[in-house]
Amino acid sequence: MCQNIILESYANMLNRKLRLGLLGTNCYILGDEESRHGLIIDPAAISDSIPETVTEYHLDVKYIVLTHGHLDHLAGLEYARKLYPEAKLCFHPADASLSENVELVSYLGMSALPTLAPDIPLSEGSTLELGKIKFSVISIPGHTPGGICLYTRGYLFSGDTLFNSGIGRSDFDKSDTEALRQNIVNGLLSLPPETLVFPGHGRETTIGKEKTGNPFI
Repeated sequence: MCQNIILESYANMLNRKLRLGLLGTNCYILGDEESRHGLIIDPAAISDSIPETVTEYHLDVKYIVLTHGHLDHLAGLEYARKLYPEAKLCFHPADASLSENVELVSYLGMSALPTLAPDIPLSEGSTLELGKIKFSVISIPGHTPGGICLYTRGYLFSGDTLFNSGIGRSDFDKSDTEALRQNIVNGLLSLPPETLVFPGHGRETTIGKEKTGNPFI
């Protein structure tokens, strides 16, 4: 199932959400309107909507970013890498072997992938640039050891760390409930309250809404 949702253009940033795979994972395709440099966040499934969006926006895909190493966020990774072989794969090395986790693979009903290796290892304070748009990496371990969020002024792409009225699951192997909560409080809730949050599943929200009304924090 794929749902193609146009979120609109913000200033010079192009932003489209594709709802992909059996678990309805949000894949985001971002671009700088001026340079047409592009970035794919979490290629969750093989889908024509990925190249169709890239072509529609006339993007040169520079990066493929994984917010974490769970299979429902990277099942379309090899497909995307074949489409855009020059794009650099970016993720936190702590999640390199999660796609081999037998329990998780069985739960998701997917096939295991070999251990991944990032072209650009991400960690707290890493940056990625798309033309004039600069993204900062916020490291938020808890859902997984290498969970990250991408932040640019006004916008946070939170993966499975923070949801609309929820947070990521922490009952998987290598998850940590208290670390997840504390890292969200310390790393995300200090962002401006008007910051729009684009999560790995479900609807968008804001930092302000989650700070005052999220029952899990």
